[in-house]
Amino acid sequence: MSRVFIRYALPRDAERLIADGVVGGGPRPTGEPWPVRVQKWLAEQQAGRRLILVAEDVSGLLGTVQLVFRFPVGYSDPEAANGTDIAMVEALKTRTDAPPGVANQLIADVQNIARKRGVKTLTFLVQMGDNRGIAQAKSWGFSEFRIMPEQGRMLAFFRKSIE
Repeated sequence: MSRVFIRYALPRDAERLIADGVVGGGPRPTGEPWPVRVQKWLAEQQAGRRLILVAEDVSGLLGTVQLVFRFPVGYSDPEAANGTDIAMVEALKTRTDAPPGVANQLIADVQNIARKRGVKTLTFLVQMGDNRGIAQAKSWGFSEFRIMPEQGRMLAFFRKSIE
């Protein structure tokens, strides 16, 4: 097995995130194609509202995770990400053939970065009914703190103190 590197996403990764099967494997996102959404994420990273980490080895990009400090204009949820001490872990995804432990490594690295940036609480969002995702969030130390409907589905919000 080759060594896995975690690094910040770069603009040149936009097409690779989709081509390597890290994002875009599911249904088309509401309102915009995946390339447009990935470009928005990268623009938000450039503006300091989020950061995007990618896991990579010699085979290509293996996974990604994002840390949202502040939501884009028009979306506000200070319990999930307030721009100061609460940030949301978002878009955690690994390729189906990624080596075991890549998701755990991404979560560990994003938590360390959050701590260094003064974040005290991380939040994480999982669809109700995603029993595997809920179990995984709990295994990382997240606890459920609210459930809410959004666009015809129920979402469970989890949080974790990282002080």
